[in-house]
Amino acid sequence: MASNRLKHVMRGALAVSAVATVVGLNPGSAVADPPSNLQDAKTQLDAASKAAEVADQAYLAAQDDLKAKQAEVAKATADIQTYTQQAQDAKAKETQYQGQVDQLASAAYSGVQFTQLSALLTGKSAQDFLDQSSELQFLAQQNAAVMDGYDNAIKTANSAKAKAADAQKKSQEAADAAQKILGELDGKKKAADQAKDQAQSIYNQLDAAAKGLLKGAGDTGVFLGPPGAAGTAMNAAVGERGVPYVWGGTTPNPGFDCSGLMLWSYAKAGIQLPRSAAAQYTVGKAVSLDALQPGDLIFYGSTASNIHHVSMYVGAGKVVHAPTEGEVVKIVPIGNSGSDIFGAKRIVG
Repeated sequence: MASNRLKHVMRGALAVSAVATVVGLNPGSAVADPPSNLQDAKTQLDAASKAAEVADQAYLAAQDDLKAKQAEVAKATADIQTYTQQAQDAKAKETQYQGQVDQLASAAYSGVQFTQLSALLTGKSAQDFLDQSSELQFLAQQNAAVMDGYDNAIKTANSAKAKAADAQKKSQEAADAAQKILGELDGKKKAADQAKDQAQSIYNQLDAAAKGLLKGAGDTGVFLGPPGAAGTAMNAAVGERGVPYVWGGTTPNPGFDCSGLMLWSYAKAGIQLPRSAAAQYTVGKAVSLDALQPGDLIFYGSTASNIHHVSMYVGAGKVVHAPTEGEVVKIVPIGNSGSDIFGAKRIVG
């Protein structure tokens, strides 16, 4: 197995005095003892790389959240303008109808309006009665239209005012949330950078042969996606096998991180995903692991809010993913892609 070969190559590659620091979710936590053998080194590298991945994805998720809140502010601002204009237009119609309503009220009060009884009393013949009744019906329809228009104008104005007020509230809430995210963003960036540096420091202690084994190609067999967008995305991801893992990477050059590979691959299929793994989990519909289809995304973490890794199913119980520092995009069995699978999503279809 690759792990056994790696053990032989790396034995003695690390000096007893080598110092390696493993950071957890708290960037100032847990400094491990210097690695004295391969197993210690591999354990520290895995822990540091996972901590770096968690911190990096948390930073990317915060950026996604910020963009979402900024979009909410923009939409709410546009809604305020729309509903304010609707309220103004409705108020103008209300004023227009008010004059006609006043005329109707005045006519009814002064007795100017005719009724069918007055038509009967004043008519000189049956035809006169019919003619006047027809005119009365026409006037009644006109009066009803005036009253309906007046009522609708009032209702529209009140509704538009309420919607504008609600949009104003949503805008303020989204702006406050965005400001809070901005205040936390620098800290998340520093935590991610520190975690990356510590993982990189451990990796740098490995000799060339050990690093080469870490970059094993994984399954090099042929995997072809089905027709459709999911298959196109899968083929794009599979075609990047061997491209190095790069924190924050979203392109073949210089390389990909886990969510960057998914972002790039689905973009090739004309589908825009969010940047972070946690945000990508909000897209599509949930599927069980025993119903996976090529192109489905598999997410890793303990909760939806702290998802730290994502891979793509390619069939035959295997996934393609960008694993971690020192490795490359590769296809591996699902069981080798991570032990904390949280769930899976079907992006299309």
